[in-house]
Amino acid sequence: MWFRRKKVCYTISEAKMLLDAAKKVKNYRGDLFTDVERKCLDTAIDDFLKSETIDEAKAAAENLKDVLLGLGGTIFPQKGIMEWVELIIVAAILAGGIRGFFFQLFKIPTNSMFPTYNGMTAEVYSESINPLKKCFERVFYSASFYECTAPADGEVSFCVKSDNKSVQENIFEFLIGNTPLKVECPRDFSMSSVLLDKFFPEFSKMEMVNSKERFLMAIKTAEKSGKIFKTADGSIFVKTGNYVKKGENFLNFKIFGGDMVVVNRFIYHFKKPEIGDPFVFRTKNISGLKNVDLYYVKRLAGVSGDKLVVKDNKLYRNGNIISGSEVFDKNNSRIFSEQYYGYFPTTGSYNFYEMPLNNEITVPEGYYYALGDNSSNSYDSRGWGCLPEKDAVGRASFIIYPFSKRFGLAK
Repeated sequence: MWFRRKKVCYTISEAKMLLDAAKKVKNYRGDLFTDVERKCLDTAIDDFLKSETIDEAKAAAENLKDVLLGLGGTIFPQKGIMEWVELIIVAAILAGGIRGFFFQLFKIPTNSMFPTYNGMTAEVYSESINPLKKCFERVFYSASFYECTAPADGEVSFCVKSDNKSVQENIFEFLIGNTPLKVECPRDFSMSSVLLDKFFPEFSKMEMVNSKERFLMAIKTAEKSGKIFKTADGSIFVKTGNYVKKGENFLNFKIFGGDMVVVNRFIYHFKKPEIGDPFVFRTKNISGLKNVDLYYVKRLAGVSGDKLVVKDNKLYRNGNIISGSEVFDKNNSRIFSEQYYGYFPTTGSYNFYEMPLNNEITVPEGYYYALGDNSSNSYDSRGWGCLPEKDAVGRASFIIYPFSKRFGLAK
């Protein structure tokens, strides 16, 4: 079908666009039409579809356009900006619906679930990295690069306890000789693995204990060797035995961002979490966390009525070694080569809400008990207690970023 009228050329594609616009007006605004208006639009559409000659099609098209101009509101004629605004609004509504009912992205902030899921991890390097490789690792591995340059000549020392109230938690302090240097890193990042790899490689390579325990062993060894000293403000530093010249890089490391996981919210609308699920939950009703409204990810270890206890680095549920996840098996077997070091009765930091698992506990009715896979370095239900069942959000299902060997189905 095609025809000419003045300077307007009507073709099959233009006819289709006109009919699509008519359908959109009818769907979007049909509930506002009177019976007369609705019949007028239906008749105009029918006449256009039934036209057999060029002149009939031309007249029907003009009539349909006139009807649409009268009834189309902001839908017809099409306005570029309005179309984009409408698209953005609809997309936002759909995204909100998908996030609220089906799926949600969650970034792992800490290493309480390591090595199953990574929070921020680090790698020390010695030689400078070319810009192209840095760009690649930034994009694909979420890497950030830190190169620490000595502000003076002298021995490198690092702070293990600061009494300087003005120093934030994410600021790490060094002394080069007597000259201070502060390095700012992301919140929740632990520098211990970096300091181990660079200054205590003999402890870094140990397999029997995790990095937190290795770091403590290294500090105790340094203390016995007389390498610990206090500064005037009461801060405690460790001498490393590494001497550098002003302007030299004494420490280069990169931090990889935590895993971005897809959380399946849909599944928990129809079934309860199962033992062994890596699940995300809200913390707003956990008194041991002072009711701060955050999202945590842990592994479900106990449901209402379950009896839990840790004996000889193994987790028992209702009198039997816990099952339901490959990770339970690896921790209970203490697979050191894969960095599963077993279960521990406490989080290592006692507080008012501490619930040590060397004594059997019973999960209260309506609550869940959650544990981190990195048992000796996880603040979980042993520290802040149980969480209400209603606060379970969804199951961690897929690691979508970074694009490393960890990409794929969540364990």
